[in-house]
Amino acid sequence: MSLESLFILNTAGVPIIQKHWCDDIAIRRASLVVAPAFARYLASVPSLADAEPVWSGPQDTVCIHIQRKELVYLGIVSEEVPPIEILEFLDGVVQALSEYIGQLSELTIKENFVTVYQLLSEMVDSGSVVTTDTTVLRGLVPVPSLVNRVIENVSGIGLGSEKRPNVNTSATPWRRQGIRHTTNEFFVDIVERIDTIVDSSGSIISYDVSGDISCKSRLSGMPDLVMVLNRPDIMDDVAFHPCVRRRKWDEERTIGFVPPDGQFKLASFHAAMDTSPKVLPLHVRALSTRKDNVYTVEVLLEPGQCNGRPIEKVSVKVPLPQQAYNIGVQCKTGTHAVSNARSPQVEWNLKTVKSADRGLRLVIQYLLRSASAGSAEKGSAVSSAEQGALAAFIDFEVAGFSASSIKVDALRLLRESYKLFKGVRYVTMAGSYQVRF
Repeated sequence: MSLESLFILNTAGVPIIQKHWCDDIAIRRASLVVAPAFARYLASVPSLADAEPVWSGPQDTVCIHIQRKELVYLGIVSEEVPPIEILEFLDGVVQALSEYIGQLSELTIKENFVTVYQLLSEMVDSGSVVTTDTTVLRGLVPVPSLVNRVIENVSGIGLGSEKRPNVNTSATPWRRQGIRHTTNEFFVDIVERIDTIVDSSGSIISYDVSGDISCKSRLSGMPDLVMVLNRPDIMDDVAFHPCVRRRKWDEERTIGFVPPDGQFKLASFHAAMDTSPKVLPLHVRALSTRKDNVYTVEVLLEPGQCNGRPIEKVSVKVPLPQQAYNIGVQCKTGTHAVSNARSPQVEWNLKTVKSADRGLRLVIQYLLRSASAGSAEKGSAVSSAEQGALAAFIDFEVAGFSASSIKVDALRLLRESYKLFKGVRYVTMAGSYQVRF
């Protein structure tokens, strides 16, 4: 893989930081031509979610990006490179920066400017990715302190560490020798995402479940762990952390590993749900109609199959056409907001939807400047060519629930004799959850 440039942009397409691994001509091309063209492309799409992750840029370049909250991470290449490699690297950059400086935003990136540059310099060498593992990076780039950050921001000089970083060259480069903790704890988070498309009648058009197994390790010495899952047979396309012994997984379908110290992602997987029931924790029905020149969108929510668990952080986003005006919103539960950043959009937020909740309803009415009053019969369903709102996008989170029913059956400790305290948490959330009108 040969990555030429990396940009971190805000949602308006303005660069916050940029790093290059190419010659001066390619740097000028990326900064003065490609990045501005990509910013114009972002401005042309209705929402950032509609932007293609792989976009053909000017002058034989390819722009590959991901969006995480209010930031866009853009990689620029001019050679033939598998896009998934760049996407995986960009995701690793986000995880590494998050562990170093906490919540990522335009402000925190600027406050930790020197640290971000140092990390990017260690992650990539001459366009080739070296590592995004924070366990290795901690031995190369010191975690920023408050005093150093203030001095660096004022003087513009990176202080770095007072002593030379201790680079681990052992057979387990992700874990150094001599680690000691007063309490020995190991926590596991299995976070699953549901990607689905549901039509206006409630029928499922497409359905997919993927997940991550994230861990937080505070174990002394050099522990060897074995994790046993209840349904390893439905896990495919599994990507493991380098600490995992792949042969043990291939032969026994158990995960054996010497864990890094601190937080790390043990594995990511896709759940093969072909023969399993398609579980939707939240049922959403949506309908768009027209009467005279008034367009009406109605969204109905009901809790689905989530073992009675409360559904939290529920968000329903309904993009409207740019020609929409006189937008009215009605909802008795939760809060709503109308934004016009790119095109009109109505967002409905509910803190919690409980299993007994019924009749949750959002009604949106609006007019279209370009609409023709006589083009549709009174009260008839709106055709896709006439309606502006074509789909609703859903976000939610259910704690203590697994859509795939994958759970940890056992976690065994080898080599060490101390007592291990362990905890497992399951979370299911919406990935790309779309309900069409």
